[in-house]
Amino acid sequence: MAIESSGRTGAMQDRSTRRRLSVEDRRAELLAACLRLIGERHWDEVSMADVAEEAGASKPLLYHYFSTKAELYHATVQSAADELREATRFDPNLPVEPRLRAALDAHLDWIDDHADAYRAILQGGISSDAAVQDIVEHSRAEVVERLAEAFELEVPTPHQRIMLRGWVGFLDAACLDWLETRAITKTELADLLADSMGTPR
Repeated sequence: MAIESSGRTGAMQDRSTRRRLSVEDRRAELLAACLRLIGERHWDEVSMADVAEEAGASKPLLYHYFSTKAELYHATVQSAADELREATRFDPNLPVEPRLRAALDAHLDWIDDHADAYRAILQGGISSDAAVQDIVEHSRAEVVERLAEAFELEVPTPHQRIMLRGWVGFLDAACLDWLETRAITKTELADLLADSMGTPR
């Protein structure tokens, strides 16, 4: 009897905790659950029921926030892109080189913590899903803008823009290779990336 009572009490506490979550916190919880599943298996193999179960929520609640599976996927990819952008925001008070290195370290820490999801998101950027492609490409364009700002390039020349965009592509490829092989340390990867970023001319 004591065990049954304890279980009921725990369930009541769980439901009470869920009720106390704000709309924003509940939505974030659902997105985080979806991101975990995206990192574990192909999106076609993930159902709305799987996401609800991962989040400890009901399917009706999930559908209250996201009316379709596609909407949930797009929101999850956008949320991950936003999180990475915030994690790697430049500190304007630092000189250029320390500013870039701090952002690089933050970038690598984030992808290390979200390795499978990072792979899934970048691979989604080359899928047939136009909305996901737009999210990935917008994120890359924003990195280019940040780099231009860090190098104090008010209006990058075509040569400078191509160089910055090319480096962002190298960043993505290098990170994906590192996640696959772990052939060098994270610090060595950061050194390699920092050394590869010359001042745009």
